[in-house]
Amino acid sequence: MLYFNDKLFQGDYMTKYDKILIFIVLIASISGIVAVNSAALNYNNLYAEILINNELYKKYTLGYGVDETIVVESEYGRNVIRVDNDHVYMQESDCPDQICVQMSKISEPGEIIVCLPNRLIIMVTGESGSIDTITR
Repeated sequence: MLYFNDKLFQGDYMTKYDKILIFIVLIASISGIVAVNSAALNYNNLYAEILINNELYKKYTLGYGVDETIVVESEYGRNVIRVDNDHVYMQESDCPDQICVQMSKISEPGEIIVCLPNRLIIMVTGESGSIDTITR
């Protein structure tokens, strides 16, 4: 059977310098995580790409002051897409289930809205503004 030294768990073995070292390592770790995430998400230009049957239909720039309603009519169906500043969402669709209309607004690169019956995909893409710290 193992017996533990009670002093180990009472804090007698952790000095003031040990606590300072743990604090510095913790701050450095958090700073590194924040730096990598902010560098990876550094996009100058955001675009909304509309694909029909997996082919690019149109590409719209997202940003402040953009206010457009796009009517997409294809052999698969009719969709009304709304571009509002830096957000995109499906306003109307003639598909039977209306799941695409119920999806929330998208604004970050990699987010998508899909209307399967009408074979339509809306995706937000980004153009990287600078070389990030990972690729240097």
